[in-house]
Amino acid sequence: MSDLSPQEAQSLSKFLGSITEYTELEALALVTREGLRLAFSCVPGYNIDPDLFSSLSAVVMQSGYDAVNSLGYTHMLEVVLRGENGFIILSAAGSFFLMGASRQSADLGKVVTVFRYYAGEIAKRYPMS
Repeated sequence: MSDLSPQEAQSLSKFLGSITEYTELEALALVTREGLRLAFSCVPGYNIDPDLFSSLSAVVMQSGYDAVNSLGYTHMLEVVLRGENGFIILSAAGSFFLMGASRQSADLGKVVTVFRYYAGEIAKRYPMS
């Protein structure tokens, strides 16, 4: 996002690196609300197109927001998509979304907890404009 200074972008990048210390995620992205990728990393052998991975977040998160609002709930925290051999988690993070993926679904509860913390911290540091 062009609203971030180079110093803010570098700080945010280091901050995102912390997420991988606490989870077994195989892919991680920070994405704008429009689906533009700001940061992306994945482990070797996890073959996924970073642009496709990131752009999916905008569609899924908008659907999540619409569902939460339609049901009268207040604040959407995350959307979790589980398949037979893995999961994707998306968390609202202020002006951004955090998106992670893994084929190890045993760690899902831990990932949700870590994502909630880091999404909240990103939202505080980079509030919606």
